[in-house]
Amino acid sequence: MENPENNKKTDPLKSYARFSGIVFEMLVIIGGGTWGGHALDQSRDGDFPLFTVIFSLLAVGIALYLVIKQVINLNK
Repeated sequence: MENPENNKKTDPLKSYARFSGIVFEMLVIIGGGTWGGHALDQSRDGDFPLFTVIFSLLAVGIALYLVIKQVINLNK
């Protein structure tokens, strides 16, 4: 009979791959939001980079939400 605790242990390499995927996902989301905000700010003549600030903060919030959701699902 198999020990149930052995089934819960995961391969460390699989965990590293999963977390590195999360990091790249965050980079794409935050980079895309910042790039989009910067592009909008370049198209308008303003002194303050309003869209860059808004889109980058929104992208950070979305990325954090997705990371927390994925980490919670790791334990299930």
